[in-house]
Amino acid sequence: MSVEDRIFITGASSGVGCSLVHHLKNRFEVVAVARRLDRMNDEFGGDDAVHCHRVDLADTADLEERLDDIYDRHRPIPYLINNAGVNLDGRVEELSDETVTQSFQVNAFAPLTLMQTFLPDMQELGFGRIINLTSGAPLNCFPEYGAYSASKGALNAFTVTAARENTDANIKINLMSPGPVRTEMAPDAPMDPTACHPTVDYLLNLDEEGPTGRFFWLGHEIPLFPDLSGVEWLKGKASDQYKQIV
Repeated sequence: MSVEDRIFITGASSGVGCSLVHHLKNRFEVVAVARRLDRMNDEFGGDDAVHCHRVDLADTADLEERLDDIYDRHRPIPYLINNAGVNLDGRVEELSDETVTQSFQVNAFAPLTLMQTFLPDMQELGFGRIINLTSGAPLNCFPEYGAYSASKGALNAFTVTAARENTDANIKINLMSPGPVRTEMAPDAPMDPTACHPTVDYLLNLDEEGPTGRFFWLGHEIPLFPDLSGVEWLKGKASDQYKQIV
């Protein structure tokens, strides 16, 4: 396999991440990272196409130290899937600083760090495909999932902004929700993690005219934003279609 076929996947020891490594390892040279190196070695230790590395995305020092070494060993990597995530629930008034910090670190800040690491090489190559796994949670804001919803909302904002900053390059940066799939975070969910594979394939195979900065879910494109065409933010004006309350 060539450099053009190298992909980096986080959260590869279980759930969607593990499923994606199995799905993609026949087409890509996979750099797989997770906290539980032993589980990845059990799954992929005999496969020459998969390189397993231990990284704790919740630990900023560990992430920065290990990422530099891993990336230097395998770069350039034109494909990135930020899959790893945590779902720590609790009512807003009960959320601890530790819960909120860990949620944002794993779900938003670690993917940001990875994009900051990968994008310069993608820009130099003139090619890149990034998939950041998100959720419908920041669009629905379910009770008791404030830390999860807020952190995924931050990931959404980083993703769309990065996509707009790279529209002149053949770099596509999109969001994907895998759907209600069974993982350690959702053991009772109705769908197998393989349900998201066709959407992943679509996003990895986008051509130069393909979408970027969009949100995809089980083969559907889901709108991230309402139609705000009547709002002139910098002029402080809104059209009559918006209810005026003062």
